[in-house]
Amino acid sequence: MTAKTIKYSQRLGDVLRCLPACKYLADQGHEVFFDCFAQYHGVFEMVSYVKAGHRQGETIDLEIWPNRYEAFIKSRKSWHDFVYSHPEIKDADKTNIVLDKLESSRISEMPDSYNLVAPFGISQSDKRNPLDIIVESRKQFGEDNFYVLCPPEIGINGLKCFTAKTITEMAKVIRDADRMSAVNSSPVILASAVRRGKETIFYGERGEHSVQNVFEFDGLVNAD
Repeated sequence: MTAKTIKYSQRLGDVLRCLPACKYLADQGHEVFFDCFAQYHGVFEMVSYVKAGHRQGETIDLEIWPNRYEAFIKSRKSWHDFVYSHPEIKDADKTNIVLDKLESSRISEMPDSYNLVAPFGISQSDKRNPLDIIVESRKQFGEDNFYVLCPPEIGINGLKCFTAKTITEMAKVIRDADRMSAVNSSPVILASAVRRGKETIFYGERGEHSVQNVFEFDGLVNAD
């Protein structure tokens, strides 16, 4: 068995999108590790086929930012087509994010039925106004059991907010929502893994930056 390390330091959504590469290598019999910032290590608590860290052996550097970002945008390839052009992983099922250790238990403080909006993101090039998305989503979903998925540093007076303490909690609260809307950030990447077949309204990046958007999946509805 050969040790192979995928290197992709940041962000959470990109780490998640590299999981199919990890599974592909693991299915070939390799011991797979992932070299990223420690704040993303919670991802690997949800999967059995890759571990956080780095081992001596082959390193596959897939990271776009900052050295390859300009080449990526100019290529006009989608994120997946650009990253998965690496010869080691080009045959991977690149849009199939498998979270095979995610427990079925729900978040105890959430009601049995709720709708969720995830309007915040860090690394978008085409920024959407979170308040506009919250207002539009509340109109569509209704006011009852309507929650905003918020980073810990953000609170919104007058609305119910949920802040995930772990990446696993984020995956669960997204999975169990009846309806959801999101910008192009890690919550919609998680939705592609845990909400296939359930409606997720997507406020994507536009113009030349649309190449960064999540891939199409069953249940994804483009808001534009």
